[in-house]
Amino acid sequence: MSLALLRPFIMFGILQVLLSFSSAAPQTGPFCKAVPGTPSWPSKAQWDALNTSISGQLLAPLPAAAVCDASLPVFNNDSCTIIASQWTLSDFHAKDAMSMMQSNWEKDACLPVPNVHCDLKQYPKYVVNVTKSAHVKAGINFARSHNVRLIVRGTGHDFLGRSTAPNSLSIYTHNLRGLQWQDGFVPKGCPSPAHPALKVAAGHRMFEIYDAAAAHNSMIIGGQDPDVGLGGYLTGGGHSPISGSYGLGADNVLEFEIVTPSGDVKIVNPCSSPDLFFAFRGGGGSTFGVILSATLRAVPIPSMTWSHFEFAQNSSSREPFWQAAAYYHSQLPKLVKSGLMGYYNISSLSPFDPTTPLNLAAGVWILNASTSAFNAIMDPVLDHLEATYPVKVTRSSRYFSNFYDWWKVYSLPGAVTGDDQIGNRLVDEKALSMPLPKIAGYLKEAYGGLVMIANLVTGPGLWNANPTGGLGAMTPAWRKAILEISTFQVISPLLPGLRSFVPSPPLPSFPE
Repeated sequence: MSLALLRPFIMFGILQVLLSFSSAAPQTGPFCKAVPGTPSWPSKAQWDALNTSISGQLLAPLPAAAVCDASLPVFNNDSCTIIASQWTLSDFHAKDAMSMMQSNWEKDACLPVPNVHCDLKQYPKYVVNVTKSAHVKAGINFARSHNVRLIVRGTGHDFLGRSTAPNSLSIYTHNLRGLQWQDGFVPKGCPSPAHPALKVAAGHRMFEIYDAAAAHNSMIIGGQDPDVGLGGYLTGGGHSPISGSYGLGADNVLEFEIVTPSGDVKIVNPCSSPDLFFAFRGGGGSTFGVILSATLRAVPIPSMTWSHFEFAQNSSSREPFWQAAAYYHSQLPKLVKSGLMGYYNISSLSPFDPTTPLNLAAGVWILNASTSAFNAIMDPVLDHLEATYPVKVTRSSRYFSNFYDWWKVYSLPGAVTGDDQIGNRLVDEKALSMPLPKIAGYLKEAYGGLVMIANLVTGPGLWNANPTGGLGAMTPAWRKAILEISTFQVISPLLPGLRSFVPSPPLPSFPE
């Protein structure tokens, strides 16, 4: 049966899962989650009983920067100085039980700054420090039975702020560990063929996953940032620096082990649970259950030619730069079809100063290509930029026999930028085929004065992906996108420039 015919059954199954988040008794009117200080909030004895049932793994931590609040017993000026020095490091936040990488999702309630007064109500009340499946099961069952808001947190690397919430019970998966290589993995209950694969527990970050696969001369289709965690990455779809050849991270999942909202441990694959297998691959984090582990298809480590190039404004006016940028973007469909992948950004040395020259800086690559083959694809575009527009072009390229060797050198943790919001669009070939002045205008508007980041993470391998079990729940726009553009603003909504460039599709209509 085709996936199109299965989809009504899939969506019915997903609805059943969502309904299981509620208690068994039907709700007959409005209701709210329990909060501290109200009769519905669990008693201390009930929290103590939960802690006993999970062998003391229930935490009631303070925010990391609480040591900076002189009104709290934990105040320590030396500790505050240390935390302030690490606040911009994603590794620091990933290893803390509550801290988010974007503090606006915590309403800036406890920052490592002088004279801070921490609002402890903005954070989870308790944290289940998960080291085995029984801890997840107990936490879910407790939250459901007592009507306590439940969240799931791995690393706090969440641009939408879903891994924190006031007055909640947090399922903290960072310490759920285990990496198991299998030369020939077959999902439970499925027919052959077998695949080389790595089973990864939910607590591991990308640098650990890549290291484990490299020990077997293999790669996992994972994120570029070494501090990204597994659960949010896969449930978000998961773009990768090699997605253009191998598809999204979610396209390469063979099997999940999860705990359902009803508290059951379940194996999820295309044969045992096709509805959940569809949903967990790109359907959104903290929605259909808690991931304990994922078994990921492995591929041989490819070679690559990598290039760094820049073109910078070389005139008093910014307009010629935007014209050059428009030409570069118009060439991306041809380049991506040729195998080009990578990342680039448009920025200036002084954000929001319209007199500061602009610069486009890129790191791009083609897998399994020689330096001469790469240059034959990229040089005509850069030569035309230099000959046609008043921009200064610099370029270099280098061959790596092993992609993993490049990743270890050039993969840096993402910056923790504090209070910001991200807006993005998947840009297709139609948008990039507009007249150059239109493209220039949209790029200029989208830039907004701070930075514009673009991910060249698509290509034939993503467009034509045909994973076991069919495509997952990620937006179909990925299957025709040329690139993804993101703009960052300090507490600002998605810039209208990107909405104009790639308008939102109409919302689907459903029969009543």
